Amino acid sequence: MKALILAEKPSAGRDLARVLKIAPAKARSVPFLEDDRYVVSWMIGHLLGYAYPGEQNPAWLKWSFATLPMFPERFLLKELPNTTRQVAILRDLLAREDVGEIIVATDAGREGELIFRHLYDYLKCTKPFRRLWILDNTDAGIRKAFAELQSGSRFDNLAASARARSESDWLVGMNFSRAYTIKGGDKFSIGRVQTPVLALLVHRRKAIDAFVAEPFFTCTATLSSPKSPQGDLFPAQVLVPPDFAGDRFKTKQAAQDQAAKVDGRDGVVANLEQKDVVIAPPLLYDLTTLQKEANARYGFSAKQTLDMAQKLYEAEKVITYPRTDSRYITQEIFKEMPQRLAALPKGYSPLTNLALERLKSGASFACVNDAKVTDHYAILPTGKTPSSGMDQRMKQIYDLVARRLIAAFLPAAKVRNTKMLLEVDGQRLQAAGKVFLHSGWLKAEPWRKGDDVVLPDLSQGDPIHVNSTEVKASKTKPPSHFTEKTLLAAMERGDFDTPGPPAGDEASGNGHGEGGSESGREAALNSLMGLEDQSRPAPTVGIGRPSTRAAIIELLVDRGYVHREKKRLIASDTGMTLIDFVESTVPQLTSAKVTHVWEKALEDIAQGRDDPGTFIARIKEFTSQGIQIMARQPNRPRVPGPAS
Repeated sequence: MKALILAEKPSAGRDLARVLKIAPAKARSVPFLEDDRYVVSWMIGHLLGYAYPGEQNPAWLKWSFATLPMFPERFLLKELPNTTRQVAILRDLLAREDVGEIIVATDAGREGELIFRHLYDYLKCTKPFRRLWILDNTDAGIRKAFAELQSGSRFDNLAASARARSESDWLVGMNFSRAYTIKGGDKFSIGRVQTPVLALLVHRRKAIDAFVAEPFFTCTATLSSPKSPQGDLFPAQVLVPPDFAGDRFKTKQAAQDQAAKVDGRDGVVANLEQKDVVIAPPLLYDLTTLQKEANARYGFSAKQTLDMAQKLYEAEKVITYPRTDSRYITQEIFKEMPQRLAALPKGYSPLTNLALERLKSGASFACVNDAKVTDHYAILPTGKTPSSGMDQRMKQIYDLVARRLIAAFLPAAKVRNTKMLLEVDGQRLQAAGKVFLHSGWLKAEPWRKGDDVVLPDLSQGDPIHVNSTEVKASKTKPPSHFTEKTLLAAMERGDFDTPGPPAGDEASGNGHGEGGSESGREAALNSLMGLEDQSRPAPTVGIGRPSTRAAIIELLVDRGYVHREKKRLIASDTGMTLIDFVESTVPQLTSAKVTHVWEKALEDIAQGRDDPGTFIARIKEFTSQGIQIMARQPNRPRVPGPAS
């Protein structure tokens, strides 16, 4: 009997066949490869998805509140466009009498598990299956995974979590998208992650639009000191007399007058506040941290970073599985670090030598923690050398991963945070910055010093000289628009939330109606979604998953709810209209706390700590009550389309 190996993509399937030494086909269009032991075939990502409402139930073809809420008795799956041929091929392969078991080789994660389980259920397959859990896509990593095949039942909870995520997204998305489209005068889309993320962007735009800038002036002096061995120049802010409590002057003339009092004069360090700080090496990258770093350094979108990281994993095989939310490695993986560091390209040698020496010292490292690793460990270089012809942007992503590996095993950096009060002819200036005592891991990521003011190592009473002064006109600044880096950070933390309707706002209904008061319904909705106690912090699992956050941002852009302007992400007028409507009716849909609770419950299901049936029942009750609120809303005027 043979085993049917099912990969997630054709390229992954061919890689597996190559490692297993199955002769390659003459044509790349063949749907499977085989020898006397294995048949290797593949999905094309998601082959199946949940059917649209009208396909689930013909009565749901009509968009009407009479058909809401829509709760399928059993979710029907449908073949996605352009997947019918591959589904037919896999149906035939699974039915072959010489195929005795399945080896599941889809991506090692929740969605990879769902892709297989959907196909398995759809084709009513009953053959046993085992799981190939690949984290390192090199030949050695694949062989290791084959040597450690795991029982398919071990991942039943992960599959249950994946189904619960998919079904609950359908229930909330389909029902509320219809409700807001019927009542809102435009085609609106609602989603458990996309809507609170859009709300965050909307509230940031509102804060910026409402901001009124106030002008002020500053005077920056450039100083030197004969006590500095290198004669370094450093900046200081001229303070405003008579109390010298701040550095903002109301008029340009006042700033210029103060500049004239200190320019070219000698002074002393009148007071010195210093604190030595140890900056521990950073943890390794997970996907979100890598996406934030790539956006900050190179302007890459979250999707671009994910796509390049996936290619580095699948095609180039130079990094490990990127769709991870862990920044740690296990003790077992830690044993491989000397080999992985030594295998980095020669250009990293001066740094890798430092890291290798520290590994020999027996020091402990924060990134090594078995308790913090579940299914996936942090993103690492695999030890395979990148090809010289690799795309430049992919080289930049690889460089980040390689340098972070080195940084994690270098010593801590040591800095002296310093604040100087300087006195010049009775006037005062202030300088704040850092004295770098030991670069440590910053040698691997030297750009981190870029925003720091570097000060000379002076003492109280040391002489200083004002070399020059410069007066600048400034304005108070509004909050900044989100970039992909800052938005990803907010999604990762999940510590933002948006206000619901103001007190006394009756937009969410007519005050009283069937089912009790609106305040009672609001409390019930809060309770259902885990918001009954606002004094307690929400779970800290973030909103969305590392592998899907980039897609959420792209979805908001594609639907016209968000505009991308260089690095900035700005809510559109349509996006603001939608969020205003949602917050005046079912504000829980914009709550990051709700998505916190939702994601925490899915993680608990994956770990066997929660029941998927109970979770779906809560989602259905929340949806039912929200639809009742929406049914009582008056129809809003249709939004006119853009002028042709």
